Amino acid sequence: MMKKNLSLLLALGCGILSAQFTVTNSFRNNDASGLKLGDMATLTAATGVDPNGEGWLRLTNAVTFQKGYMYILQSFPTNLGILADFEYKAWRSNDDGYNGADGFSVFLFNGSVTEAEFKLGGYGGSLGYATYSNPAGTTGLSGGYIGVGFDEYGNFARANENRNGGTSVEVPNSVVLRGPTSPIYNQSNLYFTHTALGNRTGTAAEIRNRNEIDYNTITAIRPTDSQFYRRFQLEIKRVGANYQVIVKWRKQGETTFTDIITHTINSATYPIPPTLKLGFAGSTGGGYNYHEIRNILLTTPGNIRVDSRSDMTMVCNDQNTRVTLNIEVTNDTPVALSNINFRNEIQNSVGVLLNTNQFKITSLSTTGFTVSNLPTSSFTTNVVSGKLGLPANKSGIVTITGEYYQKALKNNETFKSVSTVDTSEVTDTDTSNNTATSVITVRKCNFITNPSLPSYNK
Repeated sequence: MMKKNLSLLLALGCGILSAQFTVTNSFRNNDASGLKLGDMATLTAATGVDPNGEGWLRLTNAVTFQKGYMYILQSFPTNLGILADFEYKAWRSNDDGYNGADGFSVFLFNGSVTEAEFKLGGYGGSLGYATYSNPAGTTGLSGGYIGVGFDEYGNFARANENRNGGTSVEVPNSVVLRGPTSPIYNQSNLYFTHTALGNRTGTAAEIRNRNEIDYNTITAIRPTDSQFYRRFQLEIKRVGANYQVIVKWRKQGETTFTDIITHTINSATYPIPPTLKLGFAGSTGGGYNYHEIRNILLTTPGNIRVDSRSDMTMVCNDQNTRVTLNIEVTNDTPVALSNINFRNEIQNSVGVLLNTNQFKITSLSTTGFTVSNLPTSSFTTNVVSGKLGLPANKSGIVTITGEYYQKALKNNETFKSVSTVDTSEVTDTDTSNNTATSVITVRKCNFITNPSLPSYNK
C-alpha cells in the first residue's frame, strides 16, 4: 500500500507533546508483525486464500456464528486529532437466508491497555465493542473510547441485549456510533447516534438485501472494486473544548467522500485518553458474510498528506507488464492551496532510480486539482515533479501509468513508487504523512490459460 508494511513516526519536542504519527498497513502480505489477531481473524495471504501481496485481513468467514478481531499493538497520540482511513468488503458465496449478518466495528481504545488486559465486548449485534447479554453481563471493550458499527443486520443501534441506549427496532444497513466503556455496566458504551443508509422503503429484510453495508449478490469470488467498493474515514478533531467525530464513506464510481455522521463528544464527560489504539472486530450469527479489511492509513488530520496505491503489488518477470499507480494528495486544511510541491520517483529496493530500460513512465493524468503543471507524456526519466493546487478539505488523484520490462530485475526483487508533497503556503503540523510508497514484487509466473491471472510459483 503506502509507506512500510507497518510504520510509526513520533516526534516530541521542547517537553511539549507535539506528536506526529503515521501508521499504515495494507494487509496484503503474510506478515502479522505489530498486529494482534484473535478468534477467527486471519491474514488471507498467510492462510493461502490469496497470493502473498494480494491478501486481506479477514475478520470472519461466511459461515454461521463466527467472530474475529485485530488491533494494532502500537499506540498513538491524540493531541493533534486522529484520522483513520480504510477499505473493506463484506460479501458471501452462498445464500444465508438473512441477507447478510451481523457486521463489523472499528474501535479506538485507551493506548495504556496491555495485551494481557485487552478484552472484547460482546459479539452478535454488539459487534465486539458494546456490552451484551450472552453470556450475561458481558462488558464493553477494554478501555473503549468510541466504536463505529457497520451494521448489516441492524442490532448495533438497538437498545436490546443489554446494550445501553438506542433505537427500539432493528436498523439494517446503518453506521452507528457508540461511546466509551464504563466500569458501571449500565453506563457503558452509550448509544450516540446512527445514520440509516440507502433506500429505506420496504421491510427490514428488503432493506438488508440492498447493496449498502454489504454486497448481496451471491458470488463465488470476492467482488471487484467496480462491483462493490467501500472506503471509510473516521476523524476525531478538537472543536473548542470538545471533540468532534466525523465518519465519511466513498463507494464505487465516486471520487469524493460523503459525510455520514458528525457528532460532538463532551470532553468533560468523556475525556479523550492521551494515547489510543485502533482495532476491528467482526461477527456473524444465523446470517453471515466474509468481513475483510485492507489499506489502513492512521494519521493526523488538518494538514497536507499523500497516499499511494498501485493496482497491483506483483508483476510477472516473464513479460512486459503495465503498472498503474494512483497517488492521492489531500489538502486537509481550511485554506485553498495553489503551490503544493509534488514529486514521484520509481526506485529499486534500495532507493536508486530505475532507468528507462527497466521501467518507463508512459502517461500521467490528474483528477480533482485546481492547478497542475505535471507532465502528461514524453517522459525521459522515471521522475515526475511539479506543482498542484487543491481547494480546502479536498483531495486529488495523480495517476501514473508505466511499463515494467521483462527481466529488468531478478525474480523476487522489488521496486517502488515513492511520492512526496510539501508546501510553504501553510504550516504543516505533521510531516510524517508527506511521503508515501507503493512496493511491487517481481515474480516468476506460470501462465496456464489467462496471462492476466498468473499462478505464482512457491
